[in-house]
Amino acid sequence: MKAKLLLTGASGFIGSQIYKALKDNFDVTAVSSSSVGEEYTALDLLNQSDCELFFKNKEFDYIIHAAAIAHGNKKKSRMEVGEANVLMTRNIFNSLDVRNTKVIFLSSVSVYSFKNNKEIISVNDQPLPVTDYGKSKLACEELLKGKKPESLHILRLAPVYTQNNLKDLGKRVFLPVLKIPFITKQKRIYSLCHVDVAVSEVVNSISASQDSLKIVKDFKDHTQEELLSFFKIKKPQVVVNQDIVKPLFFVLSLIPVSKSNIVRDMFTKLFYSAVYIN
Repeated sequence: MKAKLLLTGASGFIGSQIYKALKDNFDVTAVSSSSVGEEYTALDLLNQSDCELFFKNKEFDYIIHAAAIAHGNKKKSRMEVGEANVLMTRNIFNSLDVRNTKVIFLSSVSVYSFKNNKEIISVNDQPLPVTDYGKSKLACEELLKGKKPESLHILRLAPVYTQNNLKDLGKRVFLPVLKIPFITKQKRIYSLCHVDVAVSEVVNSISASQDSLKIVKDFKDHTQEELLSFFKIKKPQVVVNQDIVKPLFFVLSLIPVSKSNIVRDMFTKLFYSAVYIN
């Protein structure tokens, strides 16, 4: 008999690839916010009563929680991204007894930010999120720890991409608003995560026994020239000296508004290296 596995966010960018990798070896309940195929079950994870009804008397050997509303994505409800991500997680895990279940949670390196004040961030560094998305991922991590599953595996993913999905990479290659490709005079290095690497780590976590906390990234970090090559850009005409943006950071530091932290975090990732290690 196949082990029972719940996969949330099953029709998403990462979730759909996880589903393909596991569907033949597990009895998969693949939950999606909308029914996009016979293999997926439509369930509104923001609706508490729907979740309670759907999960009533259900037990799973494994839960892979990949459902989330990412940066800039549209929401069905009017609630903020962070609030929605935490609510989805709460509705799932308040409806299930997971004491005998292995839980794998897809978190994000967005739990770190410019406040870490480091170009190389370790998985053991204190999470200091400033975006709603990053705050929600950290809140979900803590929520899941409190549920005390049989084992919990938290995977903090670096920006995920494929050659056909470069949306997250573009934020590090194109100047905002102008959408002009650029490089900085100073060397920049970025940790990224190909979707195949993310899926492989999820599969590996299924066989892991003890709790784990990992940053998931490509084996090799990427230069800004390599990032540009994904967009088939050999050498852009715009070269920015990092010293030029320092006054902007100083001005933003004087503004006591949460939005200024988000802008500062965005520009830090845009103009400086973002490297993560375990």
